[in-house]
Parts: sequence; structure tokens; C-alpha cells
Amino acid sequence: MLGLPLEAIFWIGGLIAVFPTWLLMQRHELIETGLPWIAGFIFAIVVGYTLIKLKGVERSRMLVAQVLIFFSVLFWALFEQAGSSLTLFADQSTAMPTWFNAGYTQMFNPGIIVIFGPIFAALWVWLAKRKLEPSTPVKFSFGLVLVGAGFLVLTWAAATQAGVDYRVPLLFLFLTYFLHTMGELCLSPVGLSMITKLSVDRVVGLMMGVWFLSSSVAHIAAGVIAKATSTDTVAGVVTSPAAALETYGSIFGTIGWTGVGVGVALLVLSPLLKKGMAGIH
Repeated sequence: MLGLPLEAIFWIGGLIAVFPTWLLMQRHELIETGLPWIAGFIFAIVVGYTLIKLKGVERSRMLVAQVLIFFSVLFWALFEQAGSSLTLFADQSTAMPTWFNAGYTQMFNPGIIVIFGPIFAALWVWLAKRKLEPSTPVKFSFGLVLVGAGFLVLTWAAATQAGVDYRVPLLFLFLTYFLHTMGELCLSPVGLSMITKLSVDRVVGLMMGVWFLSSSVAHIAAGVIAKATSTDTVAGVVTSPAAALETYGSIFGTIGWTGVGVGVALLVLSPLLKKGMAGIH
């Protein structure tokens, strides 16, 4: 093309993309409204390619990968509340020691991963040796159930454990992060592996792109959820702590039960999906 080596074309294309990318970063509303449509269009093309061009085992494996990508969007939309609504919940509706602040709650997830990551890795190996390791769809379902259960903990705490200041003990927020991180350890490490194993060799790169594009859509959905939890403030101070706690409890209950319900549905579907994986675990 144009007598240029392929590497040079990629470099030139990357440089050209800098300005429109910067422009999009300044107009986040364009991304919020446009990206889901673009992602949906690309996903439809991938599904169409799978149904029309592929046959047999290749088709079934690709369809399973696409189904799991679809379910992963909900997981990440809920999980990514950590940087938004859960941090605001920590600041506005959680009782904390004077030396502790809402920003410190962001250390819960990485700390739990450092401790439990090796344990999970050893657990999967131990179960695999005994032919008891859950299949990838089952692990995905565990992730969804756990992330949903984490929000239900806060819903219950908001309804029954709040003090006179309408704040719940920090322990319940930690338990939420613990459950969310357990869900992440079930789903996240196997996601990319699932893509490479189930995708047809000639479109592995494309499927990787679809996987990461789905994460972008999930972050947009996470923003929509976080907006729903917003409450009135004056100079950063909540005007009605009772109303704020009620809003958090209601929204967290809705998304919590949604996560659990979808996770159970995926668990029910997992034998069919495992069959479609045709020998890949």
C-alpha cells in the first residue's frame, strides 16, 4: 500500500489517530452515546461472520466466546462501581475511623488479590488434577453471583445496620470488596485465555479487540449506574444522609439481585456452553 512497509503504515495510522482520539476525550458525551452503537455493530458483524462463514466446532466455540463476552459486560459494569459509587458510599454513608478516609478503601481490592491470587491459582490446579475444576462458563457465573452478592451485603447493611448518623460500619464495605474481588479472581484471569482458546486462529486478534471493546461498554454502563446513586450535596456535603443511604440501598439492591440472577442463569446455561466448547475447559 503506497509502497510503504506495513510497519510504517501502522505508525502513520497511529499518529493520525492521535488528534481524533484527543478530540473524543474532550467530548465524553460522544463516547457515551456513540460507543455502545459502534460496539453493537461490531459485535453483530462478528456474530454474522460466525453464523455464515464458520461450521461445526469452530462455530460453536466462537458462539460460546461471544456469549461469555456478553455476560462479562454486566460483571465489569458492576465491578467498576469501585471507583465511583462505592467510593462515594464510603465517603457519604460509611462510618470510618478518623485516620481512615474513603480513598483508602481502594486498597482493599489489590490487597485481597495479592493474598488470595496465589490461593486461587493453586486451587484451580488442585481441582484440575482431580478433574473437579469448574468450566469457564461456571467460573463466569461464580463471578457474577459474587459481585451481585457484594452489593446485597450493602443493601442489607443500609436497611439494618446504619447508626443514628445514617452510616454503616466499614466492615460491611470491606466484605463487599472481598466478595467482588473473589468474583474478579473467578472471571478475570480466565477471560483472555478463553478468547484465545475458543476463537478461530485467523480472528483471534479481532476477538481480543471485541473483548476489550466490551470492557469499554461496561465502563459506560458503570457510569450510568453510578449516576443513579447520586444525591444532593452542598460544598461536597450530603444535604440528607438518610436519603443518600436509602438511594444507595435501593440501587445496590437492584444491581445486586440482577448480578445474582444473571449469574444463576449463566450457571444453568453452563452445561450447554461447555458442550459448545467441544473439549476446551
